[in-house]
Amino acid sequence: MARGGKVFYGWWIVAATFIVLLIGLSSGFYTVSVFLEPLRETFGWSATQVSIGFTLAALLVGLLSPVVGVAVARFGVKKVQLYGATTVGLALLMLGSMQQLWHYYALLIFMATGLASVSIVPSQTLISHWFNRKRGMAMGIIMSGIGVGGMVMVFVASQAAAAFGWRGAYRLLGFLVLGIVLPLILAVVKEKPADLGLDPDGIALTATETQERASAFCFTVAQAFKCLPFYVLAFLTIFYSLILGGMTQHAIALLRSLSVDQASLFWSLALGFSVLGRLAFGGAADKVSQKGLMIAIWGFHLIGLLSVLYLVDAAPLVWGFVIFYGCALGAFPTLFPLMVGRKFGLDHFSKFVGVFGLIQILSLAAGAILLGRMYDASGSYSGAVQVLLAVAVLGTIAATLIGDPARPKTPVAQG
Repeated sequence: MARGGKVFYGWWIVAATFIVLLIGLSSGFYTVSVFLEPLRETFGWSATQVSIGFTLAALLVGLLSPVVGVAVARFGVKKVQLYGATTVGLALLMLGSMQQLWHYYALLIFMATGLASVSIVPSQTLISHWFNRKRGMAMGIIMSGIGVGGMVMVFVASQAAAAFGWRGAYRLLGFLVLGIVLPLILAVVKEKPADLGLDPDGIALTATETQERASAFCFTVAQAFKCLPFYVLAFLTIFYSLILGGMTQHAIALLRSLSVDQASLFWSLALGFSVLGRLAFGGAADKVSQKGLMIAIWGFHLIGLLSVLYLVDAAPLVWGFVIFYGCALGAFPTLFPLMVGRKFGLDHFSKFVGVFGLIQILSLAAGAILLGRMYDASGSYSGAVQVLLAVAVLGTIAATLIGDPARPKTPVAQG
């Protein structure tokens, strides 16, 4: 609550950002599987042709992350999000009218520029401006919008496709983005609390906090390149994304002792636990050591992957994968930006998120390809799981090495 008993406006920012990620990002990013078969049946395209379009779009979203970070720093979150919502909405509408394969590719590339603009770079930057003491809780809530959106929007798209056909489903998604997300950004999003005469969290800073902020340093990305903690965080991103990339593409096959239906169910449950991980670790980050939480996340990775490795001999171990890997899956991307803000400050936060976003998307692709090649070479996923376990061990070691960067020579006030 803010002073005077009113709800702090930052929580309206949280609610709006949650919906932006739930509808704006998920409508374009997570619904691709709904349209795979209808597009093949309508146009005779192969699964590879359809998949190439989405892969190019996904890579472009990651490659654009640094560009979006710079755009947020220059133009502000609101303008970037408005561009993103408009682009995603229009692209979805036009996908409902496409006739040729090149239309599909062109529209997905067009939409990718919008998805990058409504994804985590502007969203995490906005929350970092509005919250200090409760930043972890707020970050956990908005990041759970991605997990919830993955479930909700796939259901909406599949039901719409069944009722109105795939063209109608695309158009409905476009109308949802333009009719809900776009007005929400226009009406609710404010760049910083100071724009409304407020303080972060709606609470005036104490004398100690004021002194700490005045003496705080904010790093530029160039300055961070000279600091060991930047590379520790970069390697943590690589390790997390290698595992995630492999799991996203091969999870059903990795749960090899289960039927396809059972494996699909347990993978869905793991994604559900990722929402719990976002909320639990986000809230905890405001109260306990973030380094300790990061070490715990990598411990969860180890337990989850060990469960997969020994799943053939003990099927109930699947719950170890569902619970521990599921929680780690959601906890890492929630805690990571909090650590970035704490280590390097907020003045250039969007640029940092953009750089790490680029590292992540390249590592995701590498993880998926690595597991595929290992399976093709051996005919088994056992070796691949062992490699992922080794990556998780490296992640655990790296988490213990997280420290504070040496301050740059010139102090820059926090923004």
